[in-house]
Formats: sequence, structure tokens, C-alpha cells
Amino acid sequence: MGKLRQVFGVLLARLWGARPGRRLGDWITQEQAWLAELIGAIQTVLRAGWGHFASAAGMLGRSLVRRLRRQDDPMSISLPRSRIVPTVALLVLLFVAYQTVFQQTVFPQPPVFAGAPQQRVLIVHNATDKYGERAYANAVRALDYARLNHHDLDLAAGHPWPELGQYSTLLFATEFLDQIGQAEVGRILDYVDNGGGLVVVFRGWNPQLAPLFGIDAGAGYPDLIEDEGGLSFTYDFFPGVKGLTLSEKAVQELSFYDVGLLSNTQLIASSGAGKPIAWLHHHGRGRVIFWNTSFLAEKNARGFIVQSVLNVQGLGVLPIANFATIQIDDFPAAVSTEKIEPVKTEYDMTLVEFYDKVWFPDMMDIARRYGIAYTFLIPFNYNPLVEPPFDFQEWEHARIEVDRQSFPYAVYASHSAAQRHELGLHGYNHISLTLKNWPSEEAMVKGLRTASERWGADNLGPQPVTYVPPNNIYDEAGARALTQGFPSLRILAGVYTGRFEGGGNREFGPEPWNPQLFDMPRITYGYHMTSRYRFAAISALGMMGIMTHFIHPDDVIHTPENYPHAHHLRNPKYWPWRGDHTGEKDGFYYRFLRWLDFLKAHYPWLRYTRTDDSYYILRLHLENEVQVDLKPYEVVVHSSTPTYFQVRINDGRRIDLNGIQGAQFVHLHHGEGYTLYTLRGLKTEVRLRLLIPETMEESLPAPIAVSPQLGADQAMEEDDTELGDLQDEDLWEKAVVPTPTPGSQPAPTATPALDVLPMSTPTLRSRP
Repeated sequence: MGKLRQVFGVLLARLWGARPGRRLGDWITQEQAWLAELIGAIQTVLRAGWGHFASAAGMLGRSLVRRLRRQDDPMSISLPRSRIVPTVALLVLLFVAYQTVFQQTVFPQPPVFAGAPQQRVLIVHNATDKYGERAYANAVRALDYARLNHHDLDLAAGHPWPELGQYSTLLFATEFLDQIGQAEVGRILDYVDNGGGLVVVFRGWNPQLAPLFGIDAGAGYPDLIEDEGGLSFTYDFFPGVKGLTLSEKAVQELSFYDVGLLSNTQLIASSGAGKPIAWLHHHGRGRVIFWNTSFLAEKNARGFIVQSVLNVQGLGVLPIANFATIQIDDFPAAVSTEKIEPVKTEYDMTLVEFYDKVWFPDMMDIARRYGIAYTFLIPFNYNPLVEPPFDFQEWEHARIEVDRQSFPYAVYASHSAAQRHELGLHGYNHISLTLKNWPSEEAMVKGLRTASERWGADNLGPQPVTYVPPNNIYDEAGARALTQGFPSLRILAGVYTGRFEGGGNREFGPEPWNPQLFDMPRITYGYHMTSRYRFAAISALGMMGIMTHFIHPDDVIHTPENYPHAHHLRNPKYWPWRGDHTGEKDGFYYRFLRWLDFLKAHYPWLRYTRTDDSYYILRLHLENEVQVDLKPYEVVVHSSTPTYFQVRINDGRRIDLNGIQGAQFVHLHHGEGYTLYTLRGLKTEVRLRLLIPETMEESLPAPIAVSPQLGADQAMEEDDTELGDLQDEDLWEKAVVPTPTPGSQPAPTATPALDVLPMSTPTLRSRP
């Protein structure tokens, strides 16, 4: 700073006759108004670019002339042509000094991760790779959901590789990495060495690329291990991941190479036996994530693909829809008037009294505390009727006293819930809309129309928009019947995994069997966050910032005693509702609070919305065209619709919160070696100014040497066996993306077994 003052003193003396001894600070203070005008002109020149350089330079010149013509200023003198160059040098020094003194910003060498002009991913795959193509299809769907631009390169087609410098990340989704030629290997090494990002989402082998992948190995193929399971995350990969452990029952036969890691790697995940499954490797100025497994071909792992891309870039931008829906199946509904365990022991109440005095008030209190807007799904009956006449005896059965009058509890609860929450449809009764269960499509339509008439007769409000299929099952005839019986329906909320031909394995978008309906499948279920549901939930949040979840009011009574023949039990261990009477507080209520507290801690920006509102949010997100321009000192986000988005920075830069244009700052999360900003876009163009540390190397996360073996303190976090017979193996079902041709029925996926997500079952079949 002292040398800077000396330079200024000499220039001032020689150019304008200023006293050399005059302090620079005094002069800047006196000239503050003119300097502000001058700096504004200089900044305009710097932002304008060559296309508008003449006009911007003219502005700068006029500002200088106005200053020199002030005759009353003792420093005003004429400016000979010989002094033009020194004057320009002085102006540049003034600008640097102003930024240094007043803005406290340092401008070092450009950051190493700002090489690609735009955020764009090159997916490398091989169409002849039967198993790798599952990971490729999963990656394509994940990046599309995340609105991340990508190009695809099929190695089997023999096309030349594009210029790699135009991509912010390379993503390998094939086992046949040994088909990459020598020339391309060299280009890939140079690309990463110069700051590019690389993600391998399906384990493959190429001895020339092994050091790049962070693998300590020779020229031969390593052994392939296929009989180990379990997955433990020991690194803050993205919020909510660290400490997550999936049992060997949940994750089986990972299929990975038995390899050692180089010293400059960060272990992300290990198998149950401690073998390295995923890691981050620093190579040159670039970053590489290698998934030593085929696990990312699973549908529920898509968010981990997206987050891998954001991890290897110096700076990554993720547009998010930002919503969470919580649906309550089977409520309001026909309710038993008997005392049923474990509610009887805990409260000595009938089921309808429990719903009225305990469960429903608790759920409303939770909604107020966490800002939740539920979607309640109404089945009018649990009767077996599939042909007219259709009655509503069960709907009217359980009654309560309101203002000294007997009133059907289901109607009363519906009116109460509709004040702040959404009412959706779960069916005339709880029989799935399939031709296996109903005599004809016409019979389904008649049952639905009867329910529509009752909806109006009971003044339940506007006709429903959201439909949840009983047991999460429907067929093509049932999908068509829905909009014939309830023309108001727009949303079909089935399940994300399961059997496609049974109405499961749905994607977010138009329903293949009835394009009038938009599929919004549910990904997670229940009051208790098991490790598998935690994985599925944070994966969806990491993919496009959403959560779709459902629960039942009767989970507490869904025990082996009450449902001895049920395939899947929701309360196999007889948990109470609260458990206060036991002193344990281990009931469904407190488990649900822990789930919501987990989300609040790791995803405080998440908005809880009704399903009908989420429908419009999601459609805008999926139709949004997003382009991200990457510059050393600025990020520009272009979108066709203003959007929430996150900026993950791994290279030590920071967003200047005073320099955000077109967006609102929402949240800041400091992770291990990264910073995550959440912002709300207000305009279709958002500009983010970046601050850069004096030494980029000081801000980079230090590589950590790891051992492939886990210590005793990294043991399994929890065991899902506490769920008893409640299994959700469909969460790990292989991803199959049906691609029907227009006008044709989608080809059924080759999947055995019935849906294994917990089925929505009635409270009790036999009514008192």
C-alpha cells in the first residue's frame, strides 16, 4: 500500500502539479464525488465489452474533461497530449485503489475452474453396454430433471470426440472404458489437469486412466467383487448424506473393483466390509469422482448423479423446484367406533375418538409448527361394491356430536381440513381401478361419478384435482375412467418405483395411459425415517429440490394382531402414537417430528406446498430452459421462467451478496470444502458477482489421505429390520424408463411381484 501511495504522489505531481507530499487519502477524500463518477464510468467501460466500447469510452472522457475544466479547482491544469498515456495509467491505478480501499476485493489470477464458458455436461456411454446403459438412462433422466444441459457421445457409434473445453464436466456411464483410444486418453488427462471435472457413474476400467481416477493399480484388471453389500457415507457429499448407512439387506451385491486408492483422495462411501465404493480425487487442477459400483443405475440414486456433477465443478448451478408435498391417504374416511390396540392401551378411546381428539389435532399442530400444507385423500367407503347401486353407509357410520347435533365424523373432518389444506380423491371405495377388480371400465366411471355427486352434496368444496390410487395400483382402463368420472382431476399421484403395468414406476410428467393426467409419484412413505427412506428423500432433494411423501392415520393400528394376513405391516413392533405414557416417547408422533427436524436442519429452504400447487410449480420447472454462463468473476443464469436455484462453490470463491442482480438470497450452507448458496430468482436473468481470495490455493479443500477400511466408530448407523415385514425393496429396483410411441400402449417392464411399497389399507374391514 505504501508503494501505491508513492506512485500516486509522483503521478499527481507530474501530471497535475499536485504537491508530492500531499497524502493520497486526503486527496481521495476531497475528490470523493468526482472519483465516484469516474469509477462509475470505468466500470461501465469494463462491463460494456467491445461492442459498446466507443460510447462507454466517450462517457469516461467527458467525465475527465468536466473535471479538468473546473477553473476554481487549484489542481486544474491543461493536459498536453504527451501526458495522455500517463493519465490513462493513473485512471487504472485509481480504479484499483478504489476497489482495494473501499471494496476490499483482491483480483488475482483467474480461478482454475472457470474454463468452460457454460455449464454443460458431456455424457459418454456405449449403446452396446447392456448394463452400463441402465446407468446412462438414469443419468440422462437425472440431468433432465435437474435442468442441466448435456450432450451425449456414444462410443459404439464411432463419432469423433468434441472439443472438451466447452464442457464443465465429463460423465462416463459405461463399463467399456477400455474402448477409449490413446489420443482421447491424452485429451481427457489434459482436460482434468487444466481444471475440468470428471464423474464416473458406472465402474469401468482403463489402466491408462487409473491414476486419473485416483486408483493405485497396475496395468492388469483388478478383481471384481460381487458378493458384498451395505453402503456407508463418511463424507459431507451434500447436505444430509454424511453418516448415512444402508444395511446389506437394503443394498446387496454392489459389484465393485477391489482396488487401493492414491493418497490425494477423499473417501465418500464404503461397502459394509469397508471397501471403497465412491471417492473424490484431486488431479492437477481438476476434480474426479469415481463410483466403483453399478449402484447409480438405481432409480432412487439419481440425485447422487446430479450432486456428483456439482461436486467436480469449481462452481455448479442447480435449478430447483423447491417444494415438499405430504399426502395423508385414507383420511377423512370411514372410521371404526371400537377400541383397538395399541390406541386402547395408550388412550382408552375408540378409533374415531382418537382421530378426533388426538391424531387430527396433533397433525394440525405439526402443520402450524412446520408450515406444512397437507393433501388429504378421501376414500368414501371400504365396501366391496363394484357395480350399482353404490351407497355411502360406511362414510356416514362414525358420528360425533357437534353443537349438540350428531354429525358424520368424515364430513366434519373434511370441512375442518379444507380450511387450510387440500382435499383430494382416493376413490369411491378402496378397490384399485383395474379390470381385474372391476367388471368394466363403465362400472369404474359410474362409481366415480357417484362419488363426485356425494362430494358436492356434502359441500366438500371444489371438485378434487389430485387422485391417489388405492394400494398404489391402477391399469390403463382405470386411468381413462378417472377423468371421465371426475373431469376436475389433473394429478395422478402413484409411486415412483414398483411395477409399471400395475401403475408404479412412474416419472414426473404426463401419465402414459391418460395424458390428461400429470404423474406426481410419491417417493417416500411413513412417519419414521429409515436409512433407505433418508437416502431416497435426499436423493430427490439433490436432484431437483423436491420431496413427495405420504402417510396414513391408521399406521398405529396396522399391527400383526389387527392384520394377521397383511403382506406388509406398518406397525410390526406395536409402536404407540406418542409413547408419553411409557416415558420413551418412541411413538409415530415423535418419529415424524424427527423426520421433519432433519429436513429443517439440512434443507431449511424447503417449501411445503399442497399437491395442487406443487403441480404448477413442477410443470414450470420441467419446462424451464436454463443456461448458466461461467466466468471467473461472475455467474449469469438465464432461464425462461424465474426459478429457485442453488450455487455450489468448491474452489474457494464466494458470491458477493451485495452484488446479486435479479435474485434474492435465501440460505447459506458451509459444508466440508464447499459452500452452498440457495437463491430465489426474480428475473429471467440473474447475475452473481464472485469474490476471489488472494490465493486460490489457500481456499481449496485439502486432499485427505484415507484408508479403504472403516474404523469401529463408523459402524452401521441403523438397521431397518425394526420395520419387521414392511419392506420397500422396490426402492432399489432397476431403473426402467418406458418410451412408448404415440398412440401405442407402453411396453410392460419385466418385473415380477406385486408393489412392495406399503399399501393403503382400510382401518378395519369388519365394521361394528
